[in-house]
Amino acid sequence: MKRNTTGKLFSGLLLLAVLSCNKAENSTTTPGANDSEPEQTPVTAPVEEATAAAAARVASPVPGYTVTYPYGIKNPRYAAGYHTGDDYAAPTGAKVVAVLGGTIVWSNNNGGAYGRWIGLRATNGRDYVYCHLSVRSVSTGTKVVAGQKIGEVGATGNVTGPHLHFEDRPKGGGYGQVRKPTW
Repeated sequence: MKRNTTGKLFSGLLLLAVLSCNKAENSTTTPGANDSEPEQTPVTAPVEEATAAAAARVASPVPGYTVTYPYGIKNPRYAAGYHTGDDYAAPTGAKVVAVLGGTIVWSNNNGGAYGRWIGLRATNGRDYVYCHLSVRSVSTGTKVVAGQKIGEVGATGNVTGPHLHFEDRPKGGGYGQVRKPTW
């Protein structure tokens, strides 16, 4: 079988010519200056793109699932007298994600009735609370981006079945200091 080496030879010569021209354009009179790679200028996204990326968000904290028991339903069984978040019923192990970028301010198994839980201090200044998790995939102090997996749906704490209980609190807010989750 005969190989076509003409095309490869031409490509190699063309590449050599381009590199030689580039090196000649970047040459200096400093001794040894051509012994290393030329300095590269980092390519950065325009400010609009960076801002858009920082503001990126997802449609649901449990991708593919919607609210099954909404915020605000009055119920005397709850200490606050009403349901303090949105519930997303999903199978145990379903992926739970950050709704916005931010920093994990707590991630532990000490949520009492909330079981395993995570607090996300988001870029909008709000704290988002993820409760009843079977798995916590992030630790306190971890920086996350919108859509990043932070845990898995579970049935820890006081529950009737696997779901994510999701709250929206002001920065540092406690139980009952909530609003209908928005992000």
